[in-house]
Amino acid sequence: MTNEFNFDEIVDRSNTYSVKYEALKTLFGRDDITPLWVADMEFRSPKCIRDQLEKYVQAGIYGYAAEPPQMKPVIARWMLQEHGWKVECDWISFIPGIVRGIGLAVNFFTGPGDKVVIQSPVYHPFTNVPQGNGRKVLRNPLKEGKMDLDNLDSLLTAEGPVKMMILCSPHNPGGYLWSREDLVQVAEICHRHGTMVISDEIHSDLCLWGNHNICFASVSNLAAENSITFGAPSKTFNIPGFASSYAIIPNQELAKPFYGWLEANELNCPPIFASLGMITAFTEAKPWRDAALRYIEGNILYLEDKFSAFRAGGVQLVEPVRPQSSYLVWLDCRNLLRRLAGRYNLQPEDQALLEDYFINKVKVGLNSGTMFGPEGLGYMRLNAGCPRSMLKFDLPEVK
Repeated sequence: MTNEFNFDEIVDRSNTYSVKYEALKTLFGRDDITPLWVADMEFRSPKCIRDQLEKYVQAGIYGYAAEPPQMKPVIARWMLQEHGWKVECDWISFIPGIVRGIGLAVNFFTGPGDKVVIQSPVYHPFTNVPQGNGRKVLRNPLKEGKMDLDNLDSLLTAEGPVKMMILCSPHNPGGYLWSREDLVQVAEICHRHGTMVISDEIHSDLCLWGNHNICFASVSNLAAENSITFGAPSKTFNIPGFASSYAIIPNQELAKPFYGWLEANELNCPPIFASLGMITAFTEAKPWRDAALRYIEGNILYLEDKFSAFRAGGVQLVEPVRPQSSYLVWLDCRNLLRRLAGRYNLQPEDQALLEDYFINKVKVGLNSGTMFGPEGLGYMRLNAGCPRSMLKFDLPEVK
């Protein structure tokens, strides 16, 4: 591992206005714990990105920025090289972050009171954004990491019309990759019911152990004609603070009015750090990404070994779900929680016992599983995108 790719380095993030650190006291009640929650990594962003931004900063004039003409071709080339999906430049628009993009799509394509379906447990803005904008959220829960497509069809039939489905692909928090067959079925079901698909693919460039992501819109004509894909370099290259993201809409009957609305409100204008960061990431930083993924795989193996030895009464108390993509690890802590609660049939209020154990006994800050929906009872989410030394926490015995 070269000095440039020193993922063991501990970077001092104090006084950098990092949410991950600044919010510890508010969210966890103490700030003397290891933050393994919010999804940014503890690795320095690639040197090529830092050098490019420093060159701009050193120029000393920070005027209005135009969208670089190479930005969309760079995105299109990345999509073809990494995902085998041929994307045309006029399908692409900058958006100021994927959660904001989801909010913009919800507001443009649906109205107050309209229904939006999600597959929980899932990234909590999928619930918060539609609900906060006066839409009704319907849940199609996953079944042990699989999409329940029969239930999705029944739900859309019973609750119709359902204007939108928000698909997390790859899935957060589970790290699951969906099969081509499942994505084709989602496209067919949603097309039949008149339900537009918003596919959040922000973790698609972080596939582990030789896995490959399949872009939703690439699987069929029905998928391409009825969807918006959101992507970003932010998770992959650890630049989420740039809010550098993009939308891809193959169907121009959807793209032209939506992109026109974005343009009218100047929501498609990338700040200079966002465009420079994206272009440099997609043209120069792939070796850094590849090295980071190998390091993260080692972290996940380390966690698997750690938790395999964490037992009581011959039972493993925490079982990590190995992610197929992303540095986020979904921890099945139901056995631990049953032991803490003293009962087998868990209740929603029991989750507080699990949260207390990790905060005050293990002294790590994790995301509580119920943040992602009621199906997250007994789970926690851990961010393994960090130096391995940050994962060397003790697991106190549970009697």
